[in-house]
Amino acid sequence: MASQRAELQYWPTLKAWIQENRLGNYPGATTTPVVHCVICLDKDEILTPATPPQNIANAHPGVTLFCGHMMCKACYGRWEKHLTEAGKAVTCPTCRHKLVYTTSQVASNGCTHPAYAWDLPVETYSPINIPPTKDDEGSIPNFCHNCRVDRMNYIARHITELRQEGYDDFQVRNILLHSAGGALELTDFEQRAAFPPNANGTYFAPWVAPPRNNEQNYLLDQLRQQLVREGHSWRGRVPQPPPVGFFGLQ
Repeated sequence: MASQRAELQYWPTLKAWIQENRLGNYPGATTTPVVHCVICLDKDEILTPATPPQNIANAHPGVTLFCGHMMCKACYGRWEKHLTEAGKAVTCPTCRHKLVYTTSQVASNGCTHPAYAWDLPVETYSPINIPPTKDDEGSIPNFCHNCRVDRMNYIARHITELRQEGYDDFQVRNILLHSAGGALELTDFEQRAAFPPNANGTYFAPWVAPPRNNEQNYLLDQLRQQLVREGHSWRGRVPQPPPVGFFGLQ
């Protein structure tokens, strides 16, 4: 008996279906999911592991958003572009959840650039690298990749300039962390990378990092390693390894 198809718009539900199929728990299943785009409402479905072979040629590549809703990749790209050009925060076209890099964890509240949208897997055994969605206790980080690079460049340049002006490392740290006129409020990672504690876990002695006259290369390499540790996140897919020039290094 041919299986019936049930309309889905929510990635965690489709993910559960894929995982059950991998385990062989749906032999002879009478219901399989189908995903259509909520933007274009095209009769052709979005390509997923549940797409029947006869429908694959006309199916559209799809994405999922942090909120878990799925839609055509091309349609979402146009939606994001329209909102961005209008000066509006990018939101999900289904639930209107805000999809920007911003959080209350730091006073600077993030860069507010549009959050990454993840490509849907197209085969049952394709790797599922999509990060946890909102309802799976995922979170959108403070900053996108490019802004994290820009911030680290700024921190490195500021450390270099203060050292050249004769400040010792303890003074440099206090200026960057506690200056009332500081341009940045550093994230926890940025603090650890720029001002690692000494062997005693305190900051009351000069530290060996970042090395003098090589602050930029050192801090950007710290960021490179952190992005690789994070792997796939709502910031986006980390190049493995990052291409030449991605971190300002030639």
